[in-house]
Amino acid sequence: MLTASTVKHYTQHHLTQLTPLDRKYLIAGLVGEYEYLCHDDAEDGDMTPAEHYAKLITYSDAELLDDSDLRDSPYLDAQDFYEYHSSYCPSEYWV
Repeated sequence: MLTASTVKHYTQHHLTQLTPLDRKYLIAGLVGEYEYLCHDDAEDGDMTPAEHYAKLITYSDAELLDDSDLRDSPYLDAQDFYEYHSSYCPSEYWV
């Protein structure tokens, strides 16, 4: 049974600008998340990891934050988001 003491409470993120390292974490995490989502339900039009990475590096900080939904997510920070999705991220994009 879950109680208030066993549920981890997260503060809402108020990020507007990312550090270079946070950008790397979010980009790699988003590549991993996309690979996870495509893993069992692949379609012909899916981007390759390289195509997705090339698209993500052009994103602004705001676009990365929106795409990762980091502001309203249970993740503590960009590194936590990355670590959750990194097992599906190809090694060439690891941080």
